[in-house]
Amino acid sequence: MRTMKRLLVILLVCAAVLGGTPLRAFALTPYPRLEGSAAILLDMTTGEVLYEMNADERRYPASTTKMMTGLLAIENLDLESDITVDAEAASTPGSGIKLREGEIMNVDVMLHAMLIPSSNDCAVAIAKAVSGGIDNFAVLMNARARELGCKGTNFVNPSGLHEDNHYTTARDLSIIAMTCMKNEHFREIVGNAEYTVPETNRSEARELVSSNLLLWDEQERHKIYVGNDLRYPKYEGTFGVKTGYTPQAGGCLVAACERDGTKLLSVVMDCTDMGRFADTIKLFDWGFENYKTYTVLHGGYSFGNVKVRHGEVNKVEAVLLTDVAYTLPADASVDIMSARAVLEEKLTAPVKKGDIVGTITLYEGDEPVGTYDAVAMQSVAEGGLLSYFGIEDATAKVIRNVILALLAVLFVVLVVYVLVMRRKTKIKKARKARKLAQKEQEEAIKRAQWEHYYEGSKYRGEKETEEDR
Repeated sequence: MRTMKRLLVILLVCAAVLGGTPLRAFALTPYPRLEGSAAILLDMTTGEVLYEMNADERRYPASTTKMMTGLLAIENLDLESDITVDAEAASTPGSGIKLREGEIMNVDVMLHAMLIPSSNDCAVAIAKAVSGGIDNFAVLMNARARELGCKGTNFVNPSGLHEDNHYTTARDLSIIAMTCMKNEHFREIVGNAEYTVPETNRSEARELVSSNLLLWDEQERHKIYVGNDLRYPKYEGTFGVKTGYTPQAGGCLVAACERDGTKLLSVVMDCTDMGRFADTIKLFDWGFENYKTYTVLHGGYSFGNVKVRHGEVNKVEAVLLTDVAYTLPADASVDIMSARAVLEEKLTAPVKKGDIVGTITLYEGDEPVGTYDAVAMQSVAEGGLLSYFGIEDATAKVIRNVILALLAVLFVVLVVYVLVMRRKTKIKKARKARKLAQKEQEEAIKRAQWEHYYEGSKYRGEKETEEDR
């Protein structure tokens, strides 16, 4: 008979309402009206897309391309190594930090210069350090994009300078950005509003300012209209990511922001220079107003026990491996969420920590919205002989110790008994020997008395005989 499974229902918050209102029923404020022609907004924690417009249509990415260049550099170069700038990198047109041929610069410094003020010359120098040439690097870029799941992307160069066959989509840029922002060092770099390039063999120190105005800009001359409101470009909570602009691509911006534990990522393409910042602010305002990220399941939460046959213990806890986050409308309650765990009825030792022992299905109301693995909380090694009778090794050890203790007591009792009996025997023998000695002594006395009497009688008899003579 095949292994049967049991159903264990776990309610997430005190009294989960299984018949709760689904997410789509909640009212949202009107979608933002954007100036750009393509955009996407998603929850960085859950990956859920909250808004999209022409997200799969091809657009020119301009310098947002440098996210992929930075990712490949971090994955393939020693960041503490140096790059010697060649003529091709030094002559790269567009925005740059004016690298000079023969200049020696640390890879990590070049990364900062490429990602913060968007240096094209650093992008070329990095690409050549990774693969030896621009064409080779483009092959790596496209291979990595396909690996990440990008479907509408083709890169031709590392900087984003315009080429007709260099394109991507808003959705693909969001995929690349999400991957980049998982890297702590990349995230640290793009969160800087300014940076100082140290002095090199060919240049004094350089002071750089981020091209992402959302990070820092509160200048009156840069105020922008967001709807009907005139606002500074600086947007509280922004921590990245990358700007881009060419005449052909227009203004592009990939941005990340966090408010009250909710992290949003937006992509705006084919906009104006300042319009890209206004569009991003609109998307962030709308996203934070309408959605919130909740941790609905916590890593390590126990969903019950699974029996283990022939193990050192006879059960193992089934737990969720990591936290599970979910995006809900801002005015929704987490109480509409619930989880059901289906666990294996029995396992056979050995069981390894992290082995899958069941599945956990997350529900929004009655609708399943995600499935996750329930795993063994700890390893269970094969048990001893008694484990075949369902007795845990710890219990078996207690039983063994009790038996050994009883045997020890019996042994001590036996030893004491033997010693006592030996002593009794010895005493008995000694008493018997004394009695025997006493008897022999008494008999010796009697014998002596008798012999004395006999000798006396004999003497008297001889004397009488002489007298008769």
